[in-house]
Amino acid sequence: MPAGGDRAPRSPRATAQDEMFRNMAAVSACIATAVVVFNPMDCWRIRWQVQRSHSTMRGHLSAILRQEGLMRGLWLPGVGCNAVGAALSRGIGMGCYPTVRDYIVGPDGQKGGGAMFLAGLISGGVGYGLSTPLWQLKTILQAGVETKGGLYRNGLHGLRSILQTSGIRGLYRGMSALVVRGALMNAGNTLGYDFTKTLARRRGWAEEGRGLHVTASVVSAFLSSTFSVPADVVMTRYQSAKLMGRTYTGVVDCAKTIAREEGLRGVFRGWTPLFTRVAPVYVLFLPAYEQVRKVFGLDYME
Repeated sequence: MPAGGDRAPRSPRATAQDEMFRNMAAVSACIATAVVVFNPMDCWRIRWQVQRSHSTMRGHLSAILRQEGLMRGLWLPGVGCNAVGAALSRGIGMGCYPTVRDYIVGPDGQKGGGAMFLAGLISGGVGYGLSTPLWQLKTILQAGVETKGGLYRNGLHGLRSILQTSGIRGLYRGMSALVVRGALMNAGNTLGYDFTKTLARRRGWAEEGRGLHVTASVVSAFLSSTFSVPADVVMTRYQSAKLMGRTYTGVVDCAKTIAREEGLRGVFRGWTPLFTRVAPVYVLFLPAYEQVRKVFGLDYME
């Protein structure tokens, strides 16, 4: 042991792992908080995608607020599963992102848009794949409020019921669509946020700070929504098929059915409520995340 009881310096590998876990903790804490705050927008998005009785989003939202109220109709459904699922999926997806990106770039390379997108795609796919059961339960709970045919009282009841009737395999129903959707959403997040920050600093357009963080958050929300909404629609329809009285042979069949019956408009159905939900979450989550990184002994994300 070193003289004076001093601890030996950590290896670069240990330091990198420590930074990754700190980053994951910062991401998880911030995204879970933001998701709880904005759960009404997410619940409305899911309910809009599965409903068939209203021709406009405004009329649909008005009916929910008038008949059920904000808390019962939009805020409470699926909020627990949403928060835990976000903490896990984004904790991995964005928490591991800098490490994966730097590995792709290599020690002597310069990060660019391709590396940012690919790193976000990989880490996002892993994060959303592992958290599939939570997202499935969240979707079913929120869609069930709309169809008035809710299968489960809450997330724990849903977890036990699925395990009893379908086993572990049932918990991962629709995983392929979720992994694609989550990977694309996370890639849009990392590309939009990291690329905007990097470009602005390189060109001298803005310095690191809250203004740049908010601007990058909006770009990130736009790309996340645009990249992921087709897979989001397929995932929602497939996971809530029983509630809607539909039967699909698989995720691909669900996607083909939507495209055939509703066209491009159906594939991108829900982009507006998705962006409306994602943008404020990101504007709260990402600038807060940059500050919380300091609490965990890290600098701004590079």
